[in-house]
Amino acid sequence: MSQERVSRARWRGLLALLLAIAALQALPACVRTLLRHEPQALAAGQWWRLLSAHWIHLSGAHAALNACGLVLCCALADATWSTGRLLARMAMLGMGISLLLWALSPQTTDYVGMSGVLYGLMVWMLLPALRARRDGMAALMLLLVLAWLGWQSWAGPDPREEMLIGGYIVTQAHWFGALGGLVGALASGRTRPLA
Repeated sequence: MSQERVSRARWRGLLALLLAIAALQALPACVRTLLRHEPQALAAGQWWRLLSAHWIHLSGAHAALNACGLVLCCALADATWSTGRLLARMAMLGMGISLLLWALSPQTTDYVGMSGVLYGLMVWMLLPALRARRDGMAALMLLLVLAWLGWQSWAGPDPREEMLIGGYIVTQAHWFGALGGLVGALASGRTRPLA
């Protein structure tokens, strides 16, 4: 398949993902509540929440910000990142983030949003480029991601950003996503330098 066809297919896939985010955001609040990450619900066997929590958002602004992040990730992706591969990796990251929140962050009583998954995707996409090609832009972007995560951990989430999205920012989810992206990049073997 030509590079142009791969690119068109990826952007069509992205459009479908963006429409899914918008459709889920349009659901009534009572339905979205059934999709949130809530530890008590997970303990009661509502396992779908491990994935669904990452596809719903606190507000339209929150959904729009995450949609922009998804567009950025698709722009960063190389030709090997088909829509299917993107979805599979998003699912792996989402599951990992949800399980880590449940196990290591019991004070997080509810969580929604795709930002942790997006941090994971960025690391998963940028690390191979850095290692294989010594890509300076990838190095700079990874440094910026880590600096932003460090800033959020040290200074706490920006109150203006929390006001914009309509709730609190769960920084642990961002770190768990970045960790998942690191593990994913290493496990996929795509970080070996080219000969």
